[in-house]
Amino acid sequence: MRHIYFSSLIILTFYLAFSLKAQSNAGVWYFGLRAGVDFRSGQPVACYQGQLNSEEGVAIASDTSGNLLFYTDGRYVWNAHHALMPNGTDLLGHPSSTQSAVIVPRPGSSHLYYLFTVDAEGGREGFRYSLVNMALHDSLGTVDSTQKIFLKAPVTEKLTAVRHRNGRDVWVVVHGWLNDEFYAYLVTPEGVQAEPVISKTGTIHGLGYAMDVRGYLKANPDGTNLALALEESQLFEVFDFDNASGKVSHPVRGEFPAGFYPYGVEFSPDGSLLYISTPGVGKIYQFNLQRNSAQDMLDSATEVVGVYGRQWIGALQLGPDGKIYFPLYNQPYLGVIHQPNQPGLACQPQTHYVSLGNGLAQLGLPTFNQSRFTPAVDTTAALESFDEIALEDIEFKVDETLVLDNIHFDYAQYTLQTPSFEELDRLAWVLNRSPELSIKLSGHTDNLGNKTENIVLSQKRAEAVKNYLLEKGVAASRISYEGFGSRQPIASNAT
Repeated sequence: MRHIYFSSLIILTFYLAFSLKAQSNAGVWYFGLRAGVDFRSGQPVACYQGQLNSEEGVAIASDTSGNLLFYTDGRYVWNAHHALMPNGTDLLGHPSSTQSAVIVPRPGSSHLYYLFTVDAEGGREGFRYSLVNMALHDSLGTVDSTQKIFLKAPVTEKLTAVRHRNGRDVWVVVHGWLNDEFYAYLVTPEGVQAEPVISKTGTIHGLGYAMDVRGYLKANPDGTNLALALEESQLFEVFDFDNASGKVSHPVRGEFPAGFYPYGVEFSPDGSLLYISTPGVGKIYQFNLQRNSAQDMLDSATEVVGVYGRQWIGALQLGPDGKIYFPLYNQPYLGVIHQPNQPGLACQPQTHYVSLGNGLAQLGLPTFNQSRFTPAVDTTAALESFDEIALEDIEFKVDETLVLDNIHFDYAQYTLQTPSFEELDRLAWVLNRSPELSIKLSGHTDNLGNKTENIVLSQKRAEAVKNYLLEKGVAASRISYEGFGSRQPIASNAT
């Protein structure tokens, strides 16, 4: 458990203990022909309840503990009991679209989710979204019957999501067909903004080939780059992405020989390396994004996986364990890249890693908000004052204790004073930036005064901090609190 102690510099010294627990919200995957993998034990194992029969795109929603909420192929939506949701049929995505769907929680909500879909091969249904309400149907969820809201058509089969720089909102990005336009739609607590940020850059997608809509679009975990594959055109591109404005720029284009058909795309967790799968020749290539020039990056191409018999390799997807997984078409297992931050064969590829039992992999793996795979950075800093290091620059690890000041209340009161807001605003920023974190607020007092009154006071002060964080968009489901009074004093005022 991770703890942060906030001390208030007031007459009656008061401390709040925050326990921050990082949890995977990508703990269960379903894909392919009734294939599934459960990561929650720390080791991926097959699971068999899934209802999918999807050659390509799928999307999963899980809670902060990694437990399944619902999943979709872009057309049907199944709940955690693997039954179709109410109104969960005839959505206008397509299971043969490369990235048929992506699911984005509504910022600030604990129970509303946006399910975005794209049609196959530049089809007329285009890019749409529906709202899923997990508070309905005994908390198993219902698709809003008024949804399937149209946003844009025609578009390619590329769809990704990445967190806004403010740590709260989310960009959902698609690409137009028969043009060179990216469309970045912002998701905020108020909903999905109808007008996208349009960026004209890079290669025109389409050029008369239906297959030229295929291939993945991914953001790197920190949301500063995009990469995509164009299968029929035998090329891939890497871009800069401004996650504050939604603008895409500075394309770098790489080409493969005829017959390679680049398809899957993934960044290493630290963003230093790019991986591209080429189903036509059964290979995965690695590119070093830290080279000094675009040409040096392209020249760094290294074959790290080559499958006997040119077995098709489809999607590449970061897992909650920091490894990159890939399917071998129509086979009962997944391959893996164990150390994706390492260059060359030091990345430790393995083509037969997870047995899927009776399930069969196809080309697709789930599409996620890539920001959830941002790696944690260990720190051993011991802080005595908030002024030493900004909270947003700190990543937390298990059993680390950080002491932070400047949470203020009047004597024997539980209304937050104005000087507390700056510190709590920064905490809210971190929590909104890291939705995988859950927190526990533990109120403590010194060991002076009436014990019962101290417990009540500490409880109300902890609740006041929770309410402030709720106002800043942190979901209530992520915050618990308890008042300990002087039962577990952080310090004593005794002299």
